[in-house]
Order: sequence, then C-alpha cells, then structure tokens
Amino acid sequence: MDSDIIKILQENENCFCNRWHSKIVNFKNKFLIMYTKDISDDYFLNRTLINENLDFNLFDHIEIEKTIRDLTELSNAKKITLYLHITSKQSLLEEYLIKENFEKIDEVTGLQYHNHIEYSFSPINTDILINPFNGNQKILIAGSYDELKMWVKAYCTIFEISGEKEDLIYKILRNRFNVFDFVLFRINVKDKTHENIAGCCILFRRGNCMALYCLGTKKEYRCKKVATSIVNFSINFCRGRGYQIFGLQTLQSDNLLSFYEKQGFVRIYTNKIYRIRDR
Repeated sequence: MDSDIIKILQENENCFCNRWHSKIVNFKNKFLIMYTKDISDDYFLNRTLINENLDFNLFDHIEIEKTIRDLTELSNAKKITLYLHITSKQSLLEEYLIKENFEKIDEVTGLQYHNHIEYSFSPINTDILINPFNGNQKILIAGSYDELKMWVKAYCTIFEISGEKEDLIYKILRNRFNVFDFVLFRINVKDKTHENIAGCCILFRRGNCMALYCLGTKKEYRCKKVATSIVNFSINFCRGRGYQIFGLQTLQSDNLLSFYEKQGFVRIYTNKIYRIRDR
C-alpha cells in the first residue's frame, strides 16, 4: 500500500477532528491533544496523538513508561479522559499499554475508494435516486444556516446525541460552514410542510483529498439504500471537483466495514484507541 496515500488520509482524518475544537494542545512536544469538554464522550473527535516532531524515543521502554505516566497525570489533574490513537508504527507503545492493562476501547479503519481515478466522472441524478418512499427525494449540500440546523438535528437523532448538545454542535459547525460540506438526504421535498431528513454525512477537503465522515441513516429509513445513495453522491461530488483521493474512516464498533467494502472501498490502515485515565 502506498504510504503516501495512508499519510494523506490520516492527515485528513486528524485535521477534520481538529476542526471541531477551538484549539489543539501540544503537550511537552510529545502529544497533540484535541479535547472539548462538552463533547468529551466522543473518542473519535477527542483524540490524543503522538507528535510527529518527536523529541523522545518510542523504541525506549523507559521513555514509553514516562510518556504514558505524563499523560495519566495530565488526565488526573484536568479530570478528563484522554483517548490515545496509535498507529501500526507504534507497536512498542501498544505492547506497553497492554502489559499495563490500559483499556483498548475501539479501532479506526481508514479506507480508500480504489476505483476513484479509474472511472470517468458521470454525474448521478440526485433528484430521484431511489424510490422506496411515498414521495420524492433529493441529496443536496446544505447551502444555508437553516439547512445546517436540519443537518444537525438529523445528525443528533441518528447518533442518539442528547438534545441539550444539539445547540452546542450547531454553534461549533456554524463556524465551520465554509470548511465542511454538509450532505443531506431529504425526502418529500415537494411538500414544504413535511420535509424530512433520512440520512446525512460530512465531506471534508484537504489538499487533493476529500473524505467522508458522520455518515448515518435514521432508523426508519435503514436498509433502503439511503447510505449507499449518499456514498455514491459523495464519490461523484468529489470527482466533479477534481479531487484525486476519496476516503473515509469507520469505527470497528459500528460494524460497517463490510458495507463500505461492498461499495468499492479498500482498507489501508487501522489505528487503535486506548483510554488513558486514572484507574
């Protein structure tokens, strides 16, 4: 696998998560910490990364022990849980975490759409993609703050995020309106009194790469090819704007890996997520 592609997609992932936070903390030039207290339970967005510009040796067991102790002390002092994302290149670090009984809570798999360049661009009709509903449907990019509110409401419903966090997420994303593309699968678009969102995702651009995040479908519309239609729309949206790389990330706990592989995506990396806190 091309290491450059892996690096590009991982950088897209980390940059996407960084955009959800007001700042990123460089801790002792060892870790880059992304953390927002109000969404502290999201271990995909809240992440601690090994700083690429290391000034410590990850092949030294003593140094690793000190490094994890520093993280644990920070977690205790701030009364926060840190989620350490580690790559396959950091195997000694994982060995130490396993030995010390730190909890691995999930894995993130990065995938690339491998047919992206080989196939020519052929736009799909987004007005009537599929017809499992009693009404019309359309996939669109949110073009106003009102549509962004619809996106946030659907996102919180799909991922069972409490209503009290809905306003917070809207405020965060409103400030990213020109950075993210918010994709909505809307049904019954002709009946303005009964608009509804069946599914959603975010597209994020960085360099020559676009990646898909936060893909979800409301329970009542699952198994009706809503997610498949959103993925197809996103691939064509990416192609139409000339991006050379299209990818996405999925959590092991979501059990969606086989779904994405059926859509033509291939696995290119897997990162482990460990919980770092006082035990």
